[in-house]
Amino acid sequence: MKRKVIILIVSINFCFFQYGFSQVLGKKIKDIKFKGVAQVSVDRLGNFFVIAKNGTIKKYDPQGKELATLKRAQSTLLEPWFHPIIFLYNQKKQTVTNYGRYFENARITPLDPAWAIEPTLACPTNDNKIWIYDGSDTSLKKVNPLTQEVMSEFSIDTTQFKNKPHFTHLREYQSMLFLLDPAVGIFIYSNIGKSIDQIQIPGLNHFNFFGEELYYIHDKNIVFHDLFSEEERKIAVEGDFQFVLVTDERILLIHQKKGSLYEFNPQPNEK
Repeated sequence: MKRKVIILIVSINFCFFQYGFSQVLGKKIKDIKFKGVAQVSVDRLGNFFVIAKNGTIKKYDPQGKELATLKRAQSTLLEPWFHPIIFLYNQKKQTVTNYGRYFENARITPLDPAWAIEPTLACPTNDNKIWIYDGSDTSLKKVNPLTQEVMSEFSIDTTQFKNKPHFTHLREYQSMLFLLDPAVGIFIYSNIGKSIDQIQIPGLNHFNFFGEELYYIHDKNIVFHDLFSEEERKIAVEGDFQFVLVTDERILLIHQKKGSLYEFNPQPNEK
């Protein structure tokens, strides 16, 4: 009987660990001061990127040390995931700029007007192409900037929206496309336009990925949403944070003018 009780306790503890109900933040490493945060991102090596409201982009290493600065970049969308390239889309100028790891050697690619009437968003792909969201007709096109070829195209079914969608972020990940409408939530499509899932949480202004999970901050919790099982786990946080970035070793929680960097030691099943 005693042995059965011990086994039961161990099993319960394992379940709590596996699904994240008992998770807490690790040790705080440091606080980082910011000047009004507009966007954030992270690369494969665990370096953090913070875009100020004046357009200045700062890159930090996993210890919170500032590595590089790009002043007044006018960024609509920043994507540093495909290291060492830092991808930057400027909607006003309708240009894509690829930088080196320290914002050096800028290569500017103007978007062809034939690709989109209103190129609201653009993001890189894992095969060095570009996805473009056209706000005029809510279509998505995958283009090859070298050959000027439109490789695939589909339109988003807007009948599911009460109002015309206002997407503010676009990302390709795990052969899927993710669009964020802050008024509604996150919309997930296959790369051929099939609707896969919706995460309807009004008020979100950011999301990112950790392994096979999509994560975001909501209601004082870091929420991890498994892209395949749709299971969720949470880490509770104290304070009203607008952004969160997660790596294999760190969690960065961000207010408008301050970031708090914590240790993070995920279990093997959480990667």
